[in-house]
Amino acid sequence: MRRDGKTAPSDLQLKIVLHGTRPPLWRRLVLPSDASLGTLHDAIQVAFGWHGGHLHLFTDEFGRGYGDTARLTDIDLGFGRGVGDEDATALGDVLAEAGARLRYVYDFGDDWEHGITLEKTLPRPVGAERTVRCVGGRRADVPAEDIGGVWGLAQVLELLQAPDGAGDGPHGELVAELRAAGYDPAAFDRDGITAQLAQLTPVAASRAAKPPARDRVGRGGVRRLTAEDVALCTCGQCQVGDPADAGVDGPADDLPVLRPVTLAPQKDLVAAVRGVPLFDAALRLAAWCREGRQVTAGRVLRPALAREAVEELELWKLAGDGSPYADAVARARALKSLRSAKDMTVLDDPWWLAVDGGLITISGGRGWGGAATAFAGEDVLKFWAAAVGDLLEEIGETGVLDGWHGELGELTAEIADGLVGLLYDAPDDVWVAGDDLRAMTREAGEIGPEFDLLQALFAASFRELGVALAYLGAVEYEPGDGDVSSEEVLRTLLNAMGGQELGSSPSPTASDRPRDDRRGDRMRLTPLGRYGLRAYLMECGVPAPLLGEYADADAGALLQGLLGYSPEEMRQEVEGWLDHRSAADAAVGLLDACAGDGPDAAAKRAVARLVLAGLDDPRALRVLRKAADSDVEGCRHVAAATLGTRPEAEAHVESARAREAGLWLLIDGLSLHAGAHEDEELVQGFLENWNTASQTPQQRMDDLWRVRHPATAQVLAELGEALRGVDKQLAKRMRTAANKARSSR
Repeated sequence: MRRDGKTAPSDLQLKIVLHGTRPPLWRRLVLPSDASLGTLHDAIQVAFGWHGGHLHLFTDEFGRGYGDTARLTDIDLGFGRGVGDEDATALGDVLAEAGARLRYVYDFGDDWEHGITLEKTLPRPVGAERTVRCVGGRRADVPAEDIGGVWGLAQVLELLQAPDGAGDGPHGELVAELRAAGYDPAAFDRDGITAQLAQLTPVAASRAAKPPARDRVGRGGVRRLTAEDVALCTCGQCQVGDPADAGVDGPADDLPVLRPVTLAPQKDLVAAVRGVPLFDAALRLAAWCREGRQVTAGRVLRPALAREAVEELELWKLAGDGSPYADAVARARALKSLRSAKDMTVLDDPWWLAVDGGLITISGGRGWGGAATAFAGEDVLKFWAAAVGDLLEEIGETGVLDGWHGELGELTAEIADGLVGLLYDAPDDVWVAGDDLRAMTREAGEIGPEFDLLQALFAASFRELGVALAYLGAVEYEPGDGDVSSEEVLRTLLNAMGGQELGSSPSPTASDRPRDDRRGDRMRLTPLGRYGLRAYLMECGVPAPLLGEYADADAGALLQGLLGYSPEEMRQEVEGWLDHRSAADAAVGLLDACAGDGPDAAAKRAVARLVLAGLDDPRALRVLRKAADSDVEGCRHVAAATLGTRPEAEAHVESARAREAGLWLLIDGLSLHAGAHEDEELVQGFLENWNTASQTPQQRMDDLWRVRHPATAQVLAELGEALRGVDKQLAKRMRTAANKARSSR
């Protein structure tokens, strides 16, 4: 909640995808949160190469429209009282939290639809310049407007690759111009886009503006201020219903908390990349093209050279031992009938991997490559990780199943996204089994046609994701031994739901073998896959810690980083951190980090006690004794409580002081849950520390309300409410204690 009526300056990182493009054409932009939607319109025009000659419209998740009101006044867009003024609407007001979405349509004839997602909020250093910049993306700008939308774009790109050109068709002149200009649809010029964006001035929106007519309730995940919140406000500007200001000091609350991992040595990872058949083929193709090989207008090898490459480099092995290419006679027949290099996956896949990855450059009608030995070390890893990132980006936008669009396609994208997280979070060498995951949903789901469809959709997505990642060497994938493919099951269920009775015939997943004897699909990350997924997650703004990364960090960063670590992971990280400093220096740093107010400081103190408890060095204990006698709150309490657990130590403190410090830290720890309204965790944390045989309940309650902690009254009041359903008598005592704590202030 705002306390001074202002918020810290921040920037918003947006991912903007041009819907309907495959591979996806997208940009990642960063703009000031107070910039107007009009500024975002200007930025999109630059980032995608639009010319600005057509109308446009933003639509938020609640169906509210925003645009250039002067140009849209006489147009009925179905928004009742009209659209909001984009120049008077702040970007941060319509994209209030990570995951919030906007729709932007340019040209109401071609309907170029862009999906805009807020990925994260970034704090802007005080005094830093307000800028608009591009920090990522894929594919080149759309080459022209008025070509029939994404369908026309797909046709233009197909004609560009066709050896006989566009002829006299509707796009013939455009295709000829693009060829003459050397247009490369795979090229992405981030520096060029950023240079153009630098010429934009991010105009701040007028705060007097309100959203257009319709309800003004915020997104489901945004907490709105209540009457109680407003009663506690000191700024005098907050109103009931205003969104609570979450601040920008840390990562978004809804970012996943991933376990810290270890990565294999770089030399092992590089060797693993070269061991992936597809990438090995791409590297050998690049070396094979070192002197230049002739290519067609479609930027692929000429047929004769394609035949030579497949045989000489043994690319046919990519198809596997069971393929027709494995037989020399059948392979010779297939190569003889080859009319285009694009007709053979065993050549097409490694060729475009090498071209898109920069291993082969095309100029002057030839493809030019470099020696495979010149492409080594970190460059190889970046090349491989970029390919994995491209695959995951494409899956995230279009789904994991070819030919499935709309809501089903979106569902497969969500399923694949969840599976990527499960794979990354699984311990090393542990298989993720599709049957186990489906069994968990069966326990919680309601059986019926829709549930059967979801199960089939999950199975199909699991298999397709496994096959795609295995092709890149990111996972080991083992298909199940069912009789029917999961995609066939999915199609059967969809057909049944379209007009037939489900269950009227045996399930298409049925097998003659007992279910217990059949094994479903499963996959597990390879060391290379863990490296690639981590690189992708980091690029998406998801924190993905490494074990040992805090070895040289200061104590504050260590304590912040250890939040969410398991006990074993914490032990490993702390041991590495202590190896880099003396015990006395470690104690000084940890205690200094314990000072301060607020949830972050309280969380650090909770972790610091665990770390300090393991320090037995006499010099560290003397540091603790000195800190226990200081006037610094937090620091003093942690030191005294830690020494109180060691009555045998020379630097011990009196039991009464240690007990007082322990009560202060109890309230301190509970304040984390009280402030976040986490009633269940609040009650559990309290009850774990409540029973003390040497005191009566009333004595213990008297001790609690006398604790001189800023959050004592709040903690006791929220405990009084949370305990109503657990122990009514204790809840009543707690509410009384809260009143006493307020009165004693």
